[in-house]
Amino acid sequence: MPTEKEIVVKGEKALEIVDALNSTTLKILKSARNMPVSVTKLAKDLQLSEAYISEMVRMLEDLKLVSITYERGERGIRKISTSNLEKIIIILKDE
Repeated sequence: MPTEKEIVVKGEKALEIVDALNSTTLKILKSARNMPVSVTKLAKDLQLSEAYISEMVRMLEDLKLVSITYERGERGIRKISTSNLEKIIIILKDE
């Protein structure tokens, strides 16, 4: 039985998650684990554009791998990502 820090996926959902996972999204998941992090900080840390990181974060949010909140920043609203996820278990066997 999965804990609150892991998800178990199979079928189409597994395919979507596998397609989404790459070196950038894995780094985002690790950075956002148990600690809120802004898109700006992620972009700076990963040396990638904010637009690209924002798109990757949106994709991870759509897959329910991160949660997003918004807070007031120095110049407008900041998008903050958080994930408590530690494991993604992919089931290959059809049941």
